[in-house]
Amino acid sequence: MGPIVSAGYRAALSSWLESHKRYPESARERGEEGRAVLRFRVDRSGRVLSYAVAQSTGHPDLDAALDQMMRGASLPPFPADMTASDVEVSVTIRFGLTR
Repeated sequence: MGPIVSAGYRAALSSWLESHKRYPESARERGEEGRAVLRFRVDRSGRVLSYAVAQSTGHPDLDAALDQMMRGASLPPFPADMTASDVEVSVTIRFGLTR
């Protein structure tokens, strides 16, 4: 078991990911939806050290959007209660069209 990711930090990450997620127009037009599992390692300052799509959405455009979002991303820095130098996080990202 690795370093603990606090609930507050997990919430901060979730809101960052939601606000930076871009739904590709091409995928939207084709009505593509899906969810992916994104695994990434982030350091104290919020710098993404590595990331991978651990489970694909099944749609190349949606997976590419995740890649774009994470490449060179600056995530929220750790709160004071997280003492690790870096943590690995897995999150599920959903792409859903509102009908």
